[in-house]
Amino acid sequence: MRHNRNLYIQVTKYLAARSTHDCAACWKCVEACPRQVIGKVRFLWHRHIKISNPDRCVGCGKCVAACPRSILTLTKRNDA
Repeated sequence: MRHNRNLYIQVTKYLAARSTHDCAACWKCVEACPRQVIGKVRFLWHRHIKISNPDRCVGCGKCVAACPRSILTLTKRNDA
């Protein structure tokens, strides 16, 4: 466990992964993530999600459940 501003968070062995080819840019996963792991890429016609803070992922799976196209998965970290 890591200590973070008087809050203890469980750091897991999982990391959110994605395949941007099927991303509809609905941003439901971005809104569902409680740790702000997922970010947005918005550039003219090129819109999809990105994993912007992978170290903050605790493996809760809320992003996976929120994605209507099932492009997010939880994978094991290599360093864990």
